[in-house]
Amino acid sequence: MKRAVNLRLEESVIVTLNQLTEEFHTTKTEVIEKAISFFSKQNHLKQNQLLQFAGKLKSNDADNMLQSIVNDKNSKDFELDL
Repeated sequence: MKRAVNLRLEESVIVTLNQLTEEFHTTKTEVIEKAISFFSKQNHLKQNQLLQFAGKLKSNDADNMLQSIVNDKNSKDFELDL
């Protein structure tokens, strides 16, 4: 489901956006969505899997919770019978 958003962009960005929509015969929405996707991949932004279950958590809160789970899992003492 798409939602409307308001943005303030520099005039040069708006000109570029308009040029891209004309050149590729697409919508401004598609150009912006693809740009965000490209930016995300280029910067290795992760989609925190925990967030899908805890929608009210902020991203760094979810990251901290996941790190705590990993730390607890890795800190378990165990004995080897030899």
